[in-house]
Amino acid sequence: DDTDDTDDTDDTDDTDDPTPSALDTPIETEVRNYIFGHSLLLHSETANVPRWLAHFSEEAGYTYEMSGQYGFMDTHADNLPPVAQWGVPGVDSFWDDDDGVPFSELGVNVVVLTEANFRQYYPPTEPDPDGYLAESSVDSTLRVLDWVAAEQPGVRTLIYENWPDMAAFTDADFAGTWPNEGELAAYHAYTAGDFHAWWLDYHDAVQAARPELDVRLVPVGSVLAHLLTTTLADVPVADLYEDDAPHGQPTLYFLAGIVTYTAMYGVPPDDAASVPADVSPVVAERLPAIIDVVEADLLAFTDETGASRVF
Repeated sequence: DDTDDTDDTDDTDDTDDPTPSALDTPIETEVRNYIFGHSLLLHSETANVPRWLAHFSEEAGYTYEMSGQYGFMDTHADNLPPVAQWGVPGVDSFWDDDDGVPFSELGVNVVVLTEANFRQYYPPTEPDPDGYLAESSVDSTLRVLDWVAAEQPGVRTLIYENWPDMAAFTDADFAGTWPNEGELAAYHAYTAGDFHAWWLDYHDAVQAARPELDVRLVPVGSVLAHLLTTTLADVPVADLYEDDAPHGQPTLYFLAGIVTYTAMYGVPPDDAASVPADVSPVVAERLPAIIDVVEADLLAFTDETGASRVF
């Protein structure tokens, strides 16, 4: 499967970085994005987040270019420099590592990274208690961040909070049987609860260790849990999930793309943006309401000092 508690404090100085009251001014209009990711960001040619980042940016008149590689934080840290492993049909790529151009000359201005979605049973600052990993998620992340900072000083980093493994919540086979309402409710509650809390601890620990770096947290999983229990509670499960990992259908990555795009560009997608036919019609018809929820959730996503974790 390639989807594959520390103190919640923030030692960074946010006095010049107030939380905005509305998202009306883009942070970026031209993005070169390198992704240290796995299949909860890119699962297939149609089920992936970069597809939607490119789609929304094109409709807004912005640009989006990407490259990336598969792995978890320990394997990313153990395999630096990174490689140009990812390509998505219809999405511009800025790097072919066969051409000999080093990472430092690529002009990357946004890095996205994410940890595995099955390591949340132990704190992000501690190694695996079962002995599988001797290094914590935070320590692996810091090795990646330090390397990137040396190669591309000033790059903005977005931690992509993904969604958890669903196997513990259902016995459905995602072919003839699907998770029932109670199983989904428990899964979404965990996503928005203890799972989300792990990512807060992870972000806090990274910021505390590297306050000089611009590292943000994009709460994709918890925002999706909010949407899928309210505005989109009636979207068919088969339109969202492919298996219990859970890899997603294009619709799930479309929703993750809305959250990621809003954090990356600093403005939401156009609520009149076109929605391709492989996205659930329920999602298509409720796009303005979805965008409103995402914008409100991201604006409200602050640390205990009131500073934005995203913007």
